Amino acid sequence: MADAYSFALLVELGDHGVPKLKNKLVKYFQSKKANGGDCEVEYQNGSRTAVLRFRLEQDQKNVLAKEAHQVPLDKGALKVTVRLITDETTAQEAPSEKRNKKSANVAVKNKQTVKPTPAAEVKTEEKGKDDDTDEDEDEDEDKDEELISTTAVLGNIQKSMSQDFLEMLVENIVKDLDSPSASENYTLELIPDISSAVVTFQSGKETTDFVSRCPQNRIFRSKGLSVQALEVTKQVLVEDLGDSDEDLLCLYFEANAGEVDNVALNKVEQTAIITFKDHKAVKDILKKKLRMKQKEIRVYPFYKSLGTALYGKDKPSPKLPPTVSESIDSAVWRYLKDNQSAAETIRSHLAKHFCNVNLDNSTVLLSPESSLLQQKDAKVIIKDWKDTAKSAFAQALSKFKSLKLEPESELWEESEEMIRKTVVNEDVVVVSDKANGVVSVVGLVDNVNKLQQALCESMDKIVKRAQREKSSTTQKIKVSQLIYNILCQDGLQDKLHGIYPDLKMSFTKDSPDLMVTGLYDEIMKVQHIIYDAVLDLKRQNLAIDKYVLDLLKDEQQEELTEALLTSNGINAAFEIKAQKVRLIAASDKVLNDAEGHLVKLLISQCIDVEDSKVLKKPEWEHLVSRLEKANNKSYKRIKIHTTGQQVVVSGHKDNVISVSRDLNSFLKQNANVEETVVVKSDTIVRYIEKLKSSGSVQLNDKVTVSYRKKAICLSGSREVVTPCKTLVENLVSSLSFDSITICKPGMKKYFQDNERMVVTSVLNETGCQVQLVDETGGGQDNLGKGQLQGPVYQLQTADGVEITVCKADMCRYPVQAVVNAITEDLKLKGGLAAALLKAGGPQLQDEYGKLINLKGQLKPGDCVITGAGGQLRCNKVIHAVVPKFDPKKVPKSQALLKKAVKESLELAEKHSCFTVALPTIGRSQGFLPNACAETIIKAVKEHLDEKYDITLKTIHFVDSDDSAVKAMEAAVRHEFGSHSVSQSQQTLPSKATKPPPMNTLGKAQTKEGLDITLMKGNIQHATTEVTVNTVFEDLELNRGAVSNAIFGVAGAKLQQLVKAKNASGSVGEIIVTEGCKLKSKQVFHAVTPHWDNGQGTAEKILKGIFKDCLDRTEDTGLTSISFPAIGSGNLGFPKDLAASLMLDEIIAFSSKTQPKLLKEIVIILYPGDTKTIQVFSDEFQKKFPNASGVSVPTSAPQSTGVFSKVVLSSGMSETKMGSVVIQAVTGDITKETTDVIINSSNETFSLKSGVSKAILEAAGSTVEEECKELGAQPNPGMIMTQPGNLKCKQILHLAGQSDPVKINTVVKDALQMCVTNSHTSVSLPAIGTGQGNVQAGQVADAILDAVIEVLSQNPSSTLNTIRIVIFQSNMLKDFNNSMQQREATDPKDKSTSIWGKITSGVKSLFVGSSDKPKKVDDVIVIETVKADPACIHICGKSQAKVDSAKQWISKLIDKEYDSKPISNKAIRSLSAGNIKRMVDIQKTMNVSIKTVNQKDKPQIIIEGLIKDVLKASNEIDEMLSEAREMEDLRKNVAEWQYQDGSSFLSFDVQTNYDLEQALEKKIISVKVTIQGQIYTVHTSSGLATDNQGGTLEIKRIDKTKDDDIPLNWEAMPANTTSKAFPLTAGTPEYTEIEKLFSATCTQAIIKIERIQNPTLWKALQIKKLDMEQRNGHQNNERRLFHGTAHDTVAHINDSGFNRVFAGKNAACYGNGTYFAVNADYSAQDTYSKPQNGEKLMYLCRVLTGDYALGQKDMITPPAKDSTGIQKYDSVVDNMAKPNMFVIFHDSQAYPEYLITFKQ
Repeated sequence: MADAYSFALLVELGDHGVPKLKNKLVKYFQSKKANGGDCEVEYQNGSRTAVLRFRLEQDQKNVLAKEAHQVPLDKGALKVTVRLITDETTAQEAPSEKRNKKSANVAVKNKQTVKPTPAAEVKTEEKGKDDDTDEDEDEDEDKDEELISTTAVLGNIQKSMSQDFLEMLVENIVKDLDSPSASENYTLELIPDISSAVVTFQSGKETTDFVSRCPQNRIFRSKGLSVQALEVTKQVLVEDLGDSDEDLLCLYFEANAGEVDNVALNKVEQTAIITFKDHKAVKDILKKKLRMKQKEIRVYPFYKSLGTALYGKDKPSPKLPPTVSESIDSAVWRYLKDNQSAAETIRSHLAKHFCNVNLDNSTVLLSPESSLLQQKDAKVIIKDWKDTAKSAFAQALSKFKSLKLEPESELWEESEEMIRKTVVNEDVVVVSDKANGVVSVVGLVDNVNKLQQALCESMDKIVKRAQREKSSTTQKIKVSQLIYNILCQDGLQDKLHGIYPDLKMSFTKDSPDLMVTGLYDEIMKVQHIIYDAVLDLKRQNLAIDKYVLDLLKDEQQEELTEALLTSNGINAAFEIKAQKVRLIAASDKVLNDAEGHLVKLLISQCIDVEDSKVLKKPEWEHLVSRLEKANNKSYKRIKIHTTGQQVVVSGHKDNVISVSRDLNSFLKQNANVEETVVVKSDTIVRYIEKLKSSGSVQLNDKVTVSYRKKAICLSGSREVVTPCKTLVENLVSSLSFDSITICKPGMKKYFQDNERMVVTSVLNETGCQVQLVDETGGGQDNLGKGQLQGPVYQLQTADGVEITVCKADMCRYPVQAVVNAITEDLKLKGGLAAALLKAGGPQLQDEYGKLINLKGQLKPGDCVITGAGGQLRCNKVIHAVVPKFDPKKVPKSQALLKKAVKESLELAEKHSCFTVALPTIGRSQGFLPNACAETIIKAVKEHLDEKYDITLKTIHFVDSDDSAVKAMEAAVRHEFGSHSVSQSQQTLPSKATKPPPMNTLGKAQTKEGLDITLMKGNIQHATTEVTVNTVFEDLELNRGAVSNAIFGVAGAKLQQLVKAKNASGSVGEIIVTEGCKLKSKQVFHAVTPHWDNGQGTAEKILKGIFKDCLDRTEDTGLTSISFPAIGSGNLGFPKDLAASLMLDEIIAFSSKTQPKLLKEIVIILYPGDTKTIQVFSDEFQKKFPNASGVSVPTSAPQSTGVFSKVVLSSGMSETKMGSVVIQAVTGDITKETTDVIINSSNETFSLKSGVSKAILEAAGSTVEEECKELGAQPNPGMIMTQPGNLKCKQILHLAGQSDPVKINTVVKDALQMCVTNSHTSVSLPAIGTGQGNVQAGQVADAILDAVIEVLSQNPSSTLNTIRIVIFQSNMLKDFNNSMQQREATDPKDKSTSIWGKITSGVKSLFVGSSDKPKKVDDVIVIETVKADPACIHICGKSQAKVDSAKQWISKLIDKEYDSKPISNKAIRSLSAGNIKRMVDIQKTMNVSIKTVNQKDKPQIIIEGLIKDVLKASNEIDEMLSEAREMEDLRKNVAEWQYQDGSSFLSFDVQTNYDLEQALEKKIISVKVTIQGQIYTVHTSSGLATDNQGGTLEIKRIDKTKDDDIPLNWEAMPANTTSKAFPLTAGTPEYTEIEKLFSATCTQAIIKIERIQNPTLWKALQIKKLDMEQRNGHQNNERRLFHGTAHDTVAHINDSGFNRVFAGKNAACYGNGTYFAVNADYSAQDTYSKPQNGEKLMYLCRVLTGDYALGQKDMITPPAKDSTGIQKYDSVVDNMAKPNMFVIFHDSQAYPEYLITFKQ
């Protein structure tokens, strides 16, 4: 004991007076509150101390470590002190040995297990007494010892735990106990009913130890068991009592054990529970063998907590009672055997009484169920079970009844059959017992009772019928079964049965006649009735398809009648005799019905044979044979006939359709077809061709593949071609395609020359196919995409948004964005989504997948946007998550669908998509078409109503399903029906604009008083009662400029009206419709002819159209008609002929018809077609010489006469409109200081080229970021940003245009925004003249017309200055001309000042009037020839491969491309010829030349291929060298001087040059420096003025006026620079020239003219002097011939020879000017081109100097030495005997005489 509880502590209690303290101490120090554990308490009542002994040392330390202990009492708590026991305290306070007794009756419980049932939860506590003496304490402790239970209860026993397992578990727990026999002396009893087991030990200590050790066992804890000590019981269970009562039992057990407290007797079970007052009595009684009434009784301890007694090994096992047999009625037994549900009812009923029923035999066995033994009252149930089972079985059988019927033996079968038929649908069973003569009907009582009367009556009828049969006879009646059936259907049988109900009539197999059985008299009367009925039947021949008729002739009429007529409820029959087919019926109506039915049922179907070769195939013959055999039933037999190009199938409709389908399928699938897969580019075709040839792509060998332009053609049978086409289409969709356009000069030629190398290299490096193509648009074309059908319905909202309903394929619909419906699983599957995915290819799938991964789960109504790609014609695809329609939550479903539509539109606007296409999203999710369309259109309407600034231009409702299109049209009409209709296919403007006004060009009147007006305007705005329209043969109004314009205003209804006329569309036809939304009442649609090159037919038809239109107008009583310029446009008629035909017909109509109603004819000409306007105006003037107001401005501006006088000064053209100053200036727009600078950008406002690049770079990065931010938001096509580093207040960015009409629109919108925002000034570039490549004149007209319109509409705006800033100074002239055309008055003639006269007399050495270079502000402008772009298409397996190919090409370009700048002041001195030559160099050498005009150092930049740049730079260097020489010579032309007192001093060389240049350019004033002071020289007055108003006289001395001019020259008129003087024949001068010509040429001379040009002559002399000095000799000039054409004479006379034309006739020895030694050589037609029988030739003075042999493509003479500085003066064809000379300097030749001679 000491070893078990050896860790002691002393508890100091103090004075307390607490009774039963020991128990409280035990409870407290074993609790967590005390930090304690398993312990014993040694305490004497009243003592001030107690000793604690713990089993574990750790528990001792934990209790000792706690600072304060309070033992809970009934009221309050007792404070105690705990300390270790010392030797002293041990000696003084150690208790006696009595107190060393342990009391371990402590309840232990596994805290990890489920609590046991209350019956098994038994806790014992260590108890203490409060007696005052030691003896009392000892007595209490003895009693406590006695009360310790020797039994423990294990709870939570699982069914899977066996007795052996539990015994082993107990042995493992108790084997270490102190008692060596503890593991042997115990018993274990399993109590399954309460999932418990009871373990009984020899002593209470063993029980206590066992309880405490259980939780420490690992297996015990893992199994979730619980343990409790069982209480000490005072009760026993007594069994096998027999007849007893409580009193007897009480006396008996008190006598044998002890005082009895209670007796509970159970007479049924013959048991009793005896409760003693002392538990010792239980021990005593269990040790005894008891007998009562000479019968042994058994006694077991009974535990209330367990609810049962513990039997140990003597537990009794009750036995089941024996089986009982019961005999039942055999019929009932049969019923139960056949009716399992009835048998199961009995079994269920008996099961309630623990009884099994065996129905295998009529003697039923009733046996007890084994579960009976498990019942608590099993003994009682077993005792009465037999009676209970029998009673229950009888009760169950009482629900069934057996009806016994006894038919006569001879009628047994009939009776039995009748009985069975009567009960066929009843829940009863018929049991036949013929041996005993009984037929039983068995079933539920109610069911049998219900049938009893009917069965009895039927039995009686059988008996009576049998008696009748004995008196009956059988006779034949001659009538066929077919005829009889018809009669029966007509009511004959019912009639006969009504009269003779017992008469029997039938047909047998042995006889075709009707067999009648009955009484003889009845049979005779029936026969008479039948014969009469047969005579009354109707008959007619069957009228049906001949193929069907032939088929029927071979059939059996009975089978046909049954199968085709009778079975379909038609009371008629076939009669087939002598190859004729007739129908028989009771009435004509039935006959007609029968025939109609057969015509529908029996048909012949024709199949057109696409490929007749298929009919010769063995497979076809086999198929025909197989189908005919498979459909060979008599009434469903089919016949297949082959007739030429048709196959006819005849027979039953169902079979014919099925067979025809099979045959047609075979014919189609095996027909030889050709399918075409259209692709974007030939590059894709080539790539696929390479894939196939390399084996990377496997196609069916039976398919022939041919590769064509932008298409792959597949031919073969359809069955192999169709899947092959799908394979190719999928392959095309999977490929990545791109294009790059290279606009660098020379690159196209480079790729052309090196195409094989590039293609091979790219293919090897990247695996991509590349191809140089002619187009520049990325390879886009419309081949194979089909023409889109016109809209079904179209309108325009008040906000300018166009709404269109169209039936089309969404994958091919050309809009910026399409909306796609996706389901909540976010997969692109089914319907439109799958189609878009297929067309979009892997690019769409990849982008969509990445976006979904990024966005995560989307909800219904959410939308995302991706790019399109592949073969889609849109730019973006918006994927909307469409909700699934819920009929229980309709409003919610509609709301989510609306949300999806609105978010789609928002997303389209956010990504700058102005056109969007919506299908009926939602139909695939259960929405009905009409409801779906209504919801979508309402959502669109709400979106448009809610949005303030709508950027969408067009919303297309598109679907390929007819029902969906109709539903959308109806919904659009309902929601938007009140808005105006428009049919334009183009994007409509965001704001409604008034039609531009008509301008009258001329008016006239015929003799008969018919008014004719020629106007400039738009035909769609005509106000006459009739408007004439031109249409093509297909009558589609959206084709052709005139028709499309009229259609756009009139609306969609106009097209419907045209189609409703069902016109043939033949050329010359006129279709009359109402005007719809036009201002005209009627429209005459004329189907116009194309010009036939004067064959006469087209001209005749056009005249007829004019005449018919005029006649119809007069005949219908209309007063006015408008014609467009019919024939002058795309129809191809010569414009003058079209005008003449129209006017002639009008005059003829007026003369012949003398109209009384038609009063006015208006001819309306399109404002932009200036040529047509000019031609019609000229013809109008010719036809009507007295017409008023015929005038045609050259550029036909839309608004005239509004500008003030235009003033042109240096770099500026200026005018006014009202108080607003309008300026066109040359310069840099980034330097402007106006309120607003307009930037011409792109749609995203991110353009980094041209003027946009300059503005963005000058403004800085902040403006660029602001553009990026605003560009991503919805906008009206323009945005306003801060100025950044510019000096303006704001920058207005708009999308630049390349169409003059659109330029006009965007400028108007921009200016209107400036007016709206109250700006005072604005600067804008010449939009479209840069990268847009629009001619400057067109841009000027468009911008100025926009200015006029905006200022006219806003006369009181704050705008006062509009500046058009032109970067290319040469365009200023175009803008000046456009301004002048809009002047209010004609400009006055300018007076010529004295200086002007001087200027006109200057003999310029280098620049004639037609040979001046384009210069503005002394800046040379070289026209940069736009390089022919090289467009390269790239195709590869993936986008990464394509990108790699693009990089390869880019690197190649960088390697081969070069840019070379040339800086030289002589650039300013280049002549017009030089400039033109530079243009030619760009064209011939494939380079780009542009000027950078820096003030001090002008520069030329040459770009192109390295070798081309080098070649061009060499020639340009030569030009510049020559220009320097010319500039030096120019300084000797004139000398400028200024007044210095009484004398004149000369200006310095540079100022002299500047003044001479100003004079030539007619610059009014120029600033110069005279003696350090700035003066302004006025060239018109010859005065120089300083800042204070002081003046100096300026004069010019002409150095060209000397004696160098030949003496034989005649005086020249004033202000002329050159003139041709004819020579008189016979004069010496004439004769000299004649001899030189006639020496080699025999053709007759018509005339000879001397060409006098002092400037050219002086230049020749100066060059001659220079050449003599350089060559060191004077033999430098020759007289040579030069043949020319008539159109070059004026230019040569005025400016001399120009090398620009080198090579025009021949250039074998260099690119210079050619001169012949002999006249006959120049007289050839190649050089002297004949005109009207005359030819021209110059005799020239040519400075040939030193010459060398010429070579092809030479641009300068070769060098004389290795230094290359000195060059020869000319080249020749033959050094020994030259026949021609070639010069390369224009000043080396003078055209002295012009000889005109005959051809």
